[in-house]
Amino acid sequence: MDFAGGGAVVLKPSEYRSFVKLIYDRSGINLGEHKQELLKTRLGKRLRALGLESYGEYLNYVSMPSNTDELTHLIDAISTNFTSFYREAKHFEILSNTLLEEIVRKKEASHSRKIRLWCAAASSGEEPYSLAITLLEYFKDPHLWDIKILATDISTKVLHTAAQGMYSQERVKTVPPLLLERYFDYFPSEKLPLYRVKNQVRQMVVFRYLNLINPVFLFKGPFDFIFCRNVLIYFDLPTQEKIVTKILKYIDVGGYLFTSHSENIPTAVRSQVEIAAPSVYRKVK
Repeated sequence: MDFAGGGAVVLKPSEYRSFVKLIYDRSGINLGEHKQELLKTRLGKRLRALGLESYGEYLNYVSMPSNTDELTHLIDAISTNFTSFYREAKHFEILSNTLLEEIVRKKEASHSRKIRLWCAAASSGEEPYSLAITLLEYFKDPHLWDIKILATDISTKVLHTAAQGMYSQERVKTVPPLLLERYFDYFPSEKLPLYRVKNQVRQMVVFRYLNLINPVFLFKGPFDFIFCRNVLIYFDLPTQEKIVTKILKYIDVGGYLFTSHSENIPTAVRSQVEIAAPSVYRKVK
């Protein structure tokens, strides 16, 4: 069995369509019509690991109700998990320079010390840790506040990496040097120097598996800020509408939803928000 370069094993058009439907039904991710080579490459390892001879065999295997663990492997394989610390840095500036002050005034007026954030696509952890550091830098006495960040993702593989909080030198290059020194422990090595997010930061973040198309989210809100960036682009419009509608239910009135600069929230939910900044939406009702 040869998988090199897509290999001699053929992914039939009918099999590809069946994979597309299965992935869409179970995760909401829309692969579209032209990702056959991507799917072949990503699934080759799973066929080898299971000793299967064809994509048709794998399709039958992963479709069995008893093989839910393998479905997780499938979703992990096709998920794109590119991220970085302080990606789309302007959002962190807006959060720190403008929006946190507004939320803090609101909290103090209601005698609350609770700040809640949700990172809806945590990937390998860079985004929620960037948020945690941003909050630690803002609050001079963070121990006086009850601050928690929920970080969710559909990929169990990246969630495990995120919880470890360990990154290569290349991965932390976008962290400002002062913050790198303040919030990361350095582990020198000739082969691969590593940086680990300090306990103070890691303890602020709770990582959980979540499929955004689930009809019910097994956690409570409301959140003051929700970051759902670089997620909606993987869904078709009807799925986007369903997801954003659910997400908005978890934002406190006056709270904020962040999307990426390449995304727009669906027109069907626009009446619930107003634009506060590029790709930043304030919930108004």
